[in-house]
Amino acid sequence: MHEMQPARLSEKELAWRWHGGWSLEKPELPMALRCSLFKYGGKCNDPEKGASRSIDSAESTHFLHILTGRCEVYPPTILLDFDLMIYSRITSETTKPLGVPTRRWYCEKAHFLALLGCYICFILSILAIQPSIGPAWSLSWKLGLTNQLVVIGLLLSLMNECTSVLAATLFLIVETRRKNPTLQNYEAIIKKSIFLDKMDMRWRTSFLLLTLLPLGLSVAYKRLIGGSSTIEAQTEFPRYYGLVPLPLGTFNVMNNSIYYMINSSVPYIAASFSARSGPKFPEAYGFNTVLLDSTSTAFLDLPSPDFLSSVQQNLTEGGSWSISASVDGTVARYNASTSSYRDDDGFWTTAFNHSANPGGLSTISLYNGFQIGLINGLHSEYPGPYCLLGFFRGDSYGLNIYGSPDEDISRAFRRDAHKFEIQRERCQGRWTVTPSSIQLVDGSCTGERTKQDVFNNSTPYYADVLPILAQWLIRYSPAESQSNSPWLIPSFTTSVASMFWARMIYMNPTNDLYPEMYYPPADETLWSTKLGLKAGWTLYLTLSIHPILCTLILISICVCYKTPIGTGFGLVSVLSSVRKDSLDQLQGAGLSGTLTRTVPMRITIQDSHHGPKIRCCLGDEYEGKAELDIKETYF
Repeated sequence: MHEMQPARLSEKELAWRWHGGWSLEKPELPMALRCSLFKYGGKCNDPEKGASRSIDSAESTHFLHILTGRCEVYPPTILLDFDLMIYSRITSETTKPLGVPTRRWYCEKAHFLALLGCYICFILSILAIQPSIGPAWSLSWKLGLTNQLVVIGLLLSLMNECTSVLAATLFLIVETRRKNPTLQNYEAIIKKSIFLDKMDMRWRTSFLLLTLLPLGLSVAYKRLIGGSSTIEAQTEFPRYYGLVPLPLGTFNVMNNSIYYMINSSVPYIAASFSARSGPKFPEAYGFNTVLLDSTSTAFLDLPSPDFLSSVQQNLTEGGSWSISASVDGTVARYNASTSSYRDDDGFWTTAFNHSANPGGLSTISLYNGFQIGLINGLHSEYPGPYCLLGFFRGDSYGLNIYGSPDEDISRAFRRDAHKFEIQRERCQGRWTVTPSSIQLVDGSCTGERTKQDVFNNSTPYYADVLPILAQWLIRYSPAESQSNSPWLIPSFTTSVASMFWARMIYMNPTNDLYPEMYYPPADETLWSTKLGLKAGWTLYLTLSIHPILCTLILISICVCYKTPIGTGFGLVSVLSSVRKDSLDQLQGAGLSGTLTRTVPMRITIQDSHHGPKIRCCLGDEYEGKAELDIKETYF
């Protein structure tokens, strides 16, 4: 071992600082302490004389060996080469105290900051779920459902930490104010553990509830999915409105009026087929059909297909766009004055002569004793087409054409035909666009006519439309049970509007001939909606649990301001203030940390020459004042 110089004190002192006292004989000193003997006036045990004797300056060349608190004097010749070991923490001056005295306030800064932080997190969580804050900005819309779940989870965790900070202080205050506080309870509160030995069952239950609280809130808010947030959207994507088909991807290769007519009419056909009551007005079906009233149906123009496709491609799961605009519509209206024309030969002669695709009456058999007859013509007095459509008795099969209004078949048709006027009108529509669908939500038309030139080359072709009409309208024929259904005239107007709308799109795939088919947006409003958490009272209550708890806890802490528990209460506080003479009963628990019984621990206040001092006393015999004065500084 390396030779080490003994620790030297002043010329006339030999001392070991031990628990604040100066002594040569201390039974607590470690076995391996060695030191030098200097000039000192004192006493020690002399093994040669078997008695205590004085040490004077003449013996300064001797060495003093301290073994279990006993001083033994040896001749210097024996110990000249003795290897001295010095105790590692012997100092020659008094240790400076490191504790920071402080005063107790009604409300500690740390507690106020915890409450403030909890409320900030609460406000942010409300902003994160609020469906709309302004017409063009919403935090919940920017986040979307996935990020909402992440942000709300993070904010709830932060609020839980704020609650834990305040709850720990309140629990310590409650334990201190109890009649029988124990060391085990204090340790459990500081560690926030429910598994410590010999802790009070009430604290075990309290910490269990405090542990389950964030888990319950986490489950609660995740079950509240199904809400949405909406903002007014802005886009620079070039777009127009007009007579265009729905964007159907690869199905657009089927560019014919038959497919367009079926595709646009299926939603209405399905709704009317399964209906248990009469139609409602106005009512939207599919992507562009509006049942305006019992005698009118409109097929609205659509936004451009490339624009709709772009919107769909950029939508997130559960997201949607709402598009509202002023558009033109193809409207079929039932002419109730048809009965006045039934016996007017001049009217029917004109109708047969001015009909198109084909000329005259075209029919198709329903194979139930009835047929459907169709005449499409153009008005001579004003632009715009009309349609004569109806059931009549007949036994011919397949498709047939009759050129004379005086044939028996023609006269049978004349007795039961209905007249429908078709025109282009100014309308208003609102669509909802999702990743997988385009749905007309509502629509209306003003009756104001727009340009009608597009009808000039768009008369439906009988071979295209009659087979579809036969399948669609057969259940309303006189031979069927629904012949008097309230859906009869609405189905007629819808079928007429659909076949003219489909034919115009098919015959005019570009706007070279009729530019009015395509026009820029008018009165357009775009709204973007994203799926999110359902912002109802249940979610608001879930998010407000922590702020409510923090507020109540802080009020309780402020009311109990006289209790000698500070924000930094912990191991340092206990070691700083514990009475040393009460520590003996804890011997044996250095590694296990476990005691055989509960140990009472009281926190009291003692007066000292420095000022009032906090004392922790282990045992039942200690009692004392345990209320603070906010005017005092405590050590």
